[in-house]
Amino acid sequence: MHSASLTLRLTAIFTLIMAMACGGISLILYNALRSELVWRDDQTLINRAAQLRQLLEDGAHPSSLPLYFNRMVDIHQDILSIRSQHEQNVSINHTGVALPDMSPTPVNSPPNARQLHRWMDADHTEAAALSLQANSSLGPVTITLARVARERAMMLDRYRQQSILVSLAAIFLCAAVSPLLIRRGLKAIGRLSEIVAETASDRLNHPVPLQAIPQELLPLGKALNAMRQSLSTDFVRLTQFADDLAHEIRTPINVLLGQNQVALGHARSVSEYQALLEGNIEELESLSRLTENILFLARATHHNIQLNKEAFLLHDALETLIDFLEPVAEERGMVIALNAEGSVTADKMLFQRAMTNLLINAIRYSPAPGQIVISTYHRAEYVDIEVSNAGDVIADPDKLFERFWRGDNVRHTSGSGLGLSLVYAIATLHGGLAYYRHEKGHTIFGLRLLA
Repeated sequence: MHSASLTLRLTAIFTLIMAMACGGISLILYNALRSELVWRDDQTLINRAAQLRQLLEDGAHPSSLPLYFNRMVDIHQDILSIRSQHEQNVSINHTGVALPDMSPTPVNSPPNARQLHRWMDADHTEAAALSLQANSSLGPVTITLARVARERAMMLDRYRQQSILVSLAAIFLCAAVSPLLIRRGLKAIGRLSEIVAETASDRLNHPVPLQAIPQELLPLGKALNAMRQSLSTDFVRLTQFADDLAHEIRTPINVLLGQNQVALGHARSVSEYQALLEGNIEELESLSRLTENILFLARATHHNIQLNKEAFLLHDALETLIDFLEPVAEERGMVIALNAEGSVTADKMLFQRAMTNLLINAIRYSPAPGQIVISTYHRAEYVDIEVSNAGDVIADPDKLFERFWRGDNVRHTSGSGLGLSLVYAIATLHGGLAYYRHEKGHTIFGLRLLA
């Protein structure tokens, strides 16, 4: 099941945001309008009650107040009640709403909003009333003035309906227009996809043009360029590795093929066939070692090798290697000296394999007779194990640890050019490094491991 498209997701998000915005704005405006209308109705009610009280205090007869009331108010939503001890009570009420009992405001107290009495009528319409005591020429009079907010309720209902209609129209418009705008904005992603789809081995060196990419996609564009550069480097390295591997395998295969073709040219003695088989076995062993080294390097590159780390003494481990390689060194007149102390935590077998490669290189390529010195140097966080021998400066030192690379002075000697690559891979597996330097006429190869 495919997930929803990015256009659909963004459209849903924009529509939801628009709905929330419209709903929030409409609610805020509705409450603001309602508060304003309530305040105006309250002020109108207070002012009219104060005017009617003032008319009575200025000498107006209570029976004349309905005339003023009819001119001031809307009789369909306003109520007037006048109660007097000496005259007949007056009541003007065309709303059908009964006035509740309330305490009148004393004569000397000016009317204000706190004195208003509010309630809901049977139709759930808001109503407010104000009762005042006043002095007239006939004695004390109680004036009650009320307003049933039917007109206000109708106005708010119309506003609410119009707000809902406008909000729905805005939401539908957003839902209809958003996909068009989103697709237009996502064209850059489509163009980026086309560029990535056109990626081929011969175009890895062509970076993705970042000038036409929006700011939000720049990190993706830069990541793609970094990936293409890495792929280009790996592709060149893989191609070179395949060429070198084919060259290295071709030589022993051709030797085996030539030896067997010559041997089958005419009948041979048993001893000659035995010599042929011994030569074949030697070449096959060389191919087996080459294959094993290539597999090890491939697994080491992807960190697919389990390390069996243990703490061991450097002097004992290196002395064992020297005892093993001493006969080979004596054949070339080389002497191996050991200056080692302390211990290290590493995979002992891989450590010995790396140091064996360094020692064999020193024995094989240093001028004879001579001396090979193994030294250890302990630092704060790591330990260096160095193999030093007399020798000239090596050309292209940056290529020393590349697979199958061999210097001009050793191209016609035995070996596959993987020894130093194995040293570098073993050092990397342990979180360290392999290095080379030339110092005072001596070639120095080192293995750096974490202490």
